[in-house]
Amino acid sequence: MFLSAVAVGGITAGLLSGTVTRWRRSGFVQLSAAGVWGLALACFGLAEPLWPALGCLAVAGAADTVSVVTRSALVQLETPDVYRGRVSSVEHVIGVAGPELGNFRGGLLASATSASFSLVFGGLSAVLAIVAVTAANAPLRAYRTPSAAAKPAVPGAADAAAAAGQVC
Repeated sequence: MFLSAVAVGGITAGLLSGTVTRWRRSGFVQLSAAGVWGLALACFGLAEPLWPALGCLAVAGAADTVSVVTRSALVQLETPDVYRGRVSSVEHVIGVAGPELGNFRGGLLASATSASFSLVFGGLSAVLAIVAVTAANAPLRAYRTPSAAAKPAVPGAADAAAAAGQVC
């Protein structure tokens, strides 16, 4: 039920992702979603009855999905075409390896203390790290998705036109 609760939150956020991608302040949305994820995990560590615990996991799953969607969009929009594959690969590796390292850390801490302490400590540590990133990274905090008017009508049209001009 715990993994299913995370999935329910993620699927729900995925179904609403069109709304999220229309929010122009995607840097703020990404940071906020990551903070909500950390808080939801900390609350899960404190939840005693099953239903609030499942609710916390659903919120964590939704927040993670929103964070991933906004981060992926930012990478796709801001990375120059010649580097997009490399940057997307690094972003993917970090997205896959980061949670595994967190799980390892959580398991070590839980074996030394308790599962609840490990969850609360990990969730609050994530929130503190996000606060530090937010404070130190003004460009990410202020990032706004380019308006439709600022984007080429056809993806890559500007690059194709520039390449055509260079060939001639």
